[in-house]
Amino acid sequence: MRLIVFFIFFLSGFAALAQPTGSGEGSFSIQKDDPAIQAIDRILVAGYLNHYCFSTDSTLLNPFGYEKDQLPSFTAEIISQRMKNLDAETPFDLVYNATVQGFIDLYAVRRKDVTAKVLGLSQLYFPMIEEHLTKYNIPLELKYLAIVESALNPTAISRVGAGGLWQFMPGTGKLYGLNITSYQDERFDPYKSTEAACKYLKFLYDTFDDWQLALAAYNSGPGNVNKAIRRSGGKKDFWSIKPFLPKETQGYVPAFIAVNYIMNHAAEYNLYPKKPLVTCYEVDTVDVKSKVDFSAMSKIIGMSVEDIAYLNGTYKLKQVPDNGYRHYLTLPVNKVGLFLANESLIYAQSAIIIETPPSAMANNGGASGESPRKVQEKVIWEEIWKTHKVSRGENMASIARKYNVTTKQIKDWNHLRSNSVKSGQKLKIKTKVKKTIQITEQAPIQAADKAMENGSESADSVKTTTPAPRETRATPAAPKSAPKYYTVKSGDTLTQIAKKNNTTVTELKKLNPKLTDKLKVGQKITVKK
Repeated sequence: MRLIVFFIFFLSGFAALAQPTGSGEGSFSIQKDDPAIQAIDRILVAGYLNHYCFSTDSTLLNPFGYEKDQLPSFTAEIISQRMKNLDAETPFDLVYNATVQGFIDLYAVRRKDVTAKVLGLSQLYFPMIEEHLTKYNIPLELKYLAIVESALNPTAISRVGAGGLWQFMPGTGKLYGLNITSYQDERFDPYKSTEAACKYLKFLYDTFDDWQLALAAYNSGPGNVNKAIRRSGGKKDFWSIKPFLPKETQGYVPAFIAVNYIMNHAAEYNLYPKKPLVTCYEVDTVDVKSKVDFSAMSKIIGMSVEDIAYLNGTYKLKQVPDNGYRHYLTLPVNKVGLFLANESLIYAQSAIIIETPPSAMANNGGASGESPRKVQEKVIWEEIWKTHKVSRGENMASIARKYNVTTKQIKDWNHLRSNSVKSGQKLKIKTKVKKTIQITEQAPIQAADKAMENGSESADSVKTTTPAPRETRATPAAPKSAPKYYTVKSGDTLTQIAKKNNTTVTELKKLNPKLTDKLKVGQKITVKK
């Protein structure tokens, strides 16, 4: 231990003497993380990993000496006894029967690859889930419910639109405090959705005073459980009301029991975890102070956009908004230091991508010494049609979320009657693409607006206008005042827009004859002639 402490202080002293170095493009450089603090992070993470025996090495986790593809099987008596041992340590009624055996076969044989992934992902999510369950004083076995719901996939979306680790529908999510907007969906935030799930599960248990019935209600809703109780003649245990529940719910509790069993006896079935992206103790959160674009951050911290989005699925547009609320990013521990060392750079680069502010003065004078002329960049959104080929595992809801449209729009565009789609099916999707137009003092802003209105006109047609040589250029006429525009943001109303621009709703509608009270994010409104 003394050697470790000495090593840390040695690195701290070295870091204090050295100037930060980095590499980058253009006029900025990417700063490196402090090596002394990195060493401390590695020591802390290693301690947690060793303590909790996190490993994916099957040679260490295979005490029975199974062959790689061997599929062990056990008698009903052995499984029943194992189940009794588990049942003795939980308030759940863990019973063994033919229905439960069917789900054991599903997780141990037919979907063993999925189970291996779940075993790996449990190292990322279970410590966090157990922390919340303990906070609400509800059984720790409920962590296995997230496996039944989403296979521990925080970005999962069901065919009916339920999302996240705990598969909340939007209405229930909002009821339990999850923020759901066009930019952010906290159903896909593992931490916040787990908090909401604990509150909901506690409410259901307080309602039915039985954990099996609480689980059934979580799946199908309290109303369906109440109806099943009435149809059963007032019985209040799951197995008695099971025939009167929706078909999916009839298998829900048996699946939960089977997952409890498999997760506690994985090694006996020759099942071992697949390595996850990171474990719970290899990630941390950082407080975000401004807008962040994932693609800008990706280049600076050296992490793929896909991996950033996986750990931060709550941000639907792969951007952290600046909307007055506090926001956080979850990152691997070894990337947190890079983020903090380059925080200002990340915000600056993100602002360029998200907002595209006016560019610096462009010097066009050269050797002639002509004064520089202003170049302004304007972002326009052009609607285009795309053809989307349905991939395996996709559904209508996930496709709609990908393009930020609704399932109804996709159905209307493709003349579909239901939400069902098949792998390989091609769908027409109307989406918007962002174009940046450079406008010089000789190419006024009106030209960009015309391109936006026409849609199909190429941005290149208004990119730049080269002025005539200085000695032959005619004296320009007095410039006309350009119209002033406002871009609609999330949550805007006509009243708010009018107030921001010192005008009235009536005046806005005069300037924009086709304007209605139904506004769209990104819509351009003329606020001044």
